[in-house]
Amino acid sequence: MSVKRNLLIPICAALLAGALLAGCALLPATRTEQVAAEATPTPIPTAQVALKPVYQVQEGEVIKSTTFAGRISPVVEEELFFRVDGRVRTVFFKRNESLKKGDVIAELEIDALERELKAAELESERAVATLAEAERTLQLDRKVAQTRLEMAQIQLKALDANRQSTHGEVDMQAKEVELAQLAVDRLSEGVSSLLKNDVTRAQYAIEKLNQEIAEARIIAPFDGKLLSVNLTPGKAVTAYIPVATLADVSELEISADLLSDQLQQMAEGMLATIVLSNRPGVSLHGQVRRMPYPYGSGGSGQTLEEKDKTTRATIQESAADAGYELGDLVRVTVEIERKPNVLWLPPQAIRNFNGRRFAVVQDGDVQRRVDVKIGIQAEERVEIEEGLQAGQTVVGP
Repeated sequence: MSVKRNLLIPICAALLAGALLAGCALLPATRTEQVAAEATPTPIPTAQVALKPVYQVQEGEVIKSTTFAGRISPVVEEELFFRVDGRVRTVFFKRNESLKKGDVIAELEIDALERELKAAELESERAVATLAEAERTLQLDRKVAQTRLEMAQIQLKALDANRQSTHGEVDMQAKEVELAQLAVDRLSEGVSSLLKNDVTRAQYAIEKLNQEIAEARIIAPFDGKLLSVNLTPGKAVTAYIPVATLADVSELEISADLLSDQLQQMAEGMLATIVLSNRPGVSLHGQVRRMPYPYGSGGSGQTLEEKDKTTRATIQESAADAGYELGDLVRVTVEIERKPNVLWLPPQAIRNFNGRRFAVVQDGDVQRRVDVKIGIQAEERVEIEEGLQAGQTVVGP
């Protein structure tokens, strides 16, 4: 048994070595290549140095401008409101309807005022009739008194001429003349002032009621189109709160709400270029007509009518020729300042460090910093007032 065991040991060892060699031969070729590849080092690429942009100092025109969005609006447009609190009784017109000056657009419940007005009108008629009757009676009484005075004067003359008349008769007739004159003088004062006061008081009452009724109505202040009306019968409204908008659509312009920094740069009369949103390839021309207080001639805002804070710009071309309509959106560019024949660079060519503005000028192989003084600053161009000359090359950051 020991001999056989000794013979089996070398045989098993040989078989095991052969199996291991066969297993190595069966490994995939790709695995072998991958291991070899990982063993090969990859070269590091050389870093590329980024080239800085360069600019040429040029001579030309610099235009500073500001651009904002606006809308085609009526030149004359007014928000309408009741001047007293109340509840709506009737609305006579609808949105987009045309109105004439004086048309009643809507009114509050004014039944009690209308009854008072009717009573005041009747009282006025009575006072006027009473005064007229008193004036007719006075006129007749004047004629009677004047006639009696003349008769008394005739009789007095007759007595004076008659030598048989006694002194007492003459004196008596003289007194009759005096009484007749007094009657004429009294009637010359006219009718009683109380009657005139009654007429005046009745007229004042009518005017007061008519004013109260007018304040309970919205009346068109001019011919126009009703752009909006937020009213229905029975709705409660508050005095001086706008509930309708009336506009004269025969003349149009641009309205826009601007920020204070834009308003501070602009001034009334500045030229403007207008581009319609629905016609981007067409440019129209105009100018700033009105700016809000305190930047321009707009209202001070102390009253409701003066609270329009929009900026207004005219359009040189007519609506028929240019094809714009009420409500169209536009983009407006206003020219703030223009300087011809000045030196300029793009804004990105100017550097700023702690408030110091400078440019890096390329002189051959040498770069040097040059302090610059700039003028007007536009979106694409900055005016160079001092420090540089035309043709110089400036290196950007």
